Amino acid sequence: MIDILLSLFFFIAIIAGLSTAIMVLFSKKNYSKSFFLGMFLLSLAVVSIYNFYLSANIFKEFPDLFIITKSFIFLAAPCSFLYVRNILSSNKSFRKYDWMHFIPFAIYFVLTLFVYVGSFTNLKIVDFIAAKIKNPFSILTLTIWLFYVFFQTMLILNYDLKKFKGNQFHRTKVINWIRVYNLMILFLFSALFVHHFLSKKVGVVDLSCYFLISSVLFFTVGWLYFRPQIFHDEEEIFDFVIDNTLEVKTKETKNAIPITNELTLEKREEYLLKLEHALVSKNLFLKKDFVIRDLSDETGISVHHLSNLINSEFGLHFQDYVNLKRIEYFKDKINDPEWKDLSLEGMAWGSGFKSRTTCFRAFIKHTGKSPSEYFKTIRINPERTSAYYFK
Repeated sequence: MIDILLSLFFFIAIIAGLSTAIMVLFSKKNYSKSFFLGMFLLSLAVVSIYNFYLSANIFKEFPDLFIITKSFIFLAAPCSFLYVRNILSSNKSFRKYDWMHFIPFAIYFVLTLFVYVGSFTNLKIVDFIAAKIKNPFSILTLTIWLFYVFFQTMLILNYDLKKFKGNQFHRTKVINWIRVYNLMILFLFSALFVHHFLSKKVGVVDLSCYFLISSVLFFTVGWLYFRPQIFHDEEEIFDFVIDNTLEVKTKETKNAIPITNELTLEKREEYLLKLEHALVSKNLFLKKDFVIRDLSDETGISVHHLSNLINSEFGLHFQDYVNLKRIEYFKDKINDPEWKDLSLEGMAWGSGFKSRTTCFRAFIKHTGKSPSEYFKTIRINPERTSAYYFK
């Protein structure tokens, strides 16, 4: 019964691993970044075919051609390392000598293929090589894999998120995933090493190592199944305001809407006063679905003139201008006793943002920092006992 369940476990791992690997490998977004992750999943999925062959062969004989699939275990460690390196590195994904990482796989694959073809002959060298490559695990092989994990861990420990120029909120989620992924790989190869070092069984097919491999595959596939945005979401690129204050500076951008001088100076002054009254005195920006039509109805200014005015005076589109007002309100209310027990989601909601994510994106776009990072630069009198900060 246990053998049947084990065979079923390996078979499901094959289906889940292959489908996820194909999805990652052929993802159009961030292909170069996720390629090695796809190869890592593919290697474990193909090795699960060999695992199924070992477990199911107890009940029914399968073609010996299945032994070729065990060579794919030599892809796991290099692909895992290259995946982490490419995620953390801002340089090009494929480097000149990356092909050298796959030499052990190529050698072992050729040897297993030679053994399979040679099994139809009576050559002694075939039996000699077959005995040598029967078990893909050896102390030397596992030690090399541990070196891969060691350098992979060092890459993560030495990574400085502060030097990253981009959407740090999304980047933080990716780095957290990489840390979990690294711990999983570290556990896998450490367990394989310790098991092989301590266990010396002769004449018995030990499936515990292969069970570990397929378990890691299940863990990775399960994580990516429920959170696929981790590896194929395109990172958002923002234009940061160099000054860390909330001062708005008019700047030219490639996508800026052409501004025409349709309004007289008096009209512009009148409209600006109406705009300030509607947004500051009435705090209309606290409305979650606030759109330019609502502002037009409130001020009596046409949508066209409002858009023209905001673009020419502040160098912003309407939604960016509204989010800037929400950030200013967020900053003013941060030390309000009424907000003392609010979570970040509550603060974002109270400032008119629809969600925590929208709040983070607006903060990063207009200040270059996340809310918690930005707050450290504006906190008021840290010695006051009534002051409080982000949890």
